[in-house]
Amino acid sequence: MNAKTHALKVAAAKVLADIVAEGYEQLRKDAEPDFAELRKTTNSKSLSAELPDGTELGSIAILAGPPNTQVNMKTLSGIIANDAPEEFVEALTDDALTDENLLAFVRDQMPHLLKLKIRDDYLKKTLKRIDSNGYLKDASGTRIKVAEVTRGEPTGKFAFTAGPGARELVWQAWQDGTLQPLIGDLLNPAIEAGEQT
Repeated sequence: MNAKTHALKVAAAKVLADIVAEGYEQLRKDAEPDFAELRKTTNSKSLSAELPDGTELGSIAILAGPPNTQVNMKTLSGIIANDAPEEFVEALTDDALTDENLLAFVRDQMPHLLKLKIRDDYLKKTLKRIDSNGYLKDASGTRIKVAEVTRGEPTGKFAFTAGPGARELVWQAWQDGTLQPLIGDLLNPAIEAGEQT
C-alpha cells in the first residue's frame, strides 16, 4: 500500500469518525429529556442498558440536577475568624469607596469606615472545602453547617458504564441486524467504508 492510499484511508476514517461522533452527541441530547423526566418522576438514578433480548450492556447513571449553594457568610466568617484570623484584611466599606477624601486618610481619620474582609484567595480555598451537604470542618475537625445546598431540576445528563463484554455483544447485535433499526443511520457509512478498505 502506498502513501496516497494511506492518506485517503486516514482522511476518510477521520471524516466518518467525526460523523459518528456528531451522531452520538445528538443521540445523547435526544436522550437527556427522557432521562430527566425519568429522574424527576420516579427518582431513578440509573437505568440498565439492554439489548432487545434482555442482555445487559451496562448501566446509565442519570445525574442529579446541578447544585445551588447559598453560603451563610456570617457563619463562614466566624469559622475563619477563629481558625485563621490572619486571613482577614482591612478593607473600605462600599460607602467609603465613593468618598474621594477618605481614601488617603481613612485609617487615621475615619476608622468607622473600615471593615474586615477575608482574603480572596483564602476565601476561594475555604469555599472549595464545603462538602456537598453544606458543611465545613473547622481547624478542630468539627463539621459546621455554613451553606444550604439544594439540587436543581435534573437535566437528563448521564454517564454510561459498559458492562463486561459489551463491545462484543454490541458488535454481534450489529452483525445479526438487531441494532440497525435503532442506530443504522448513524453507523452504516462508517461500517460500509470499513468493509471496502
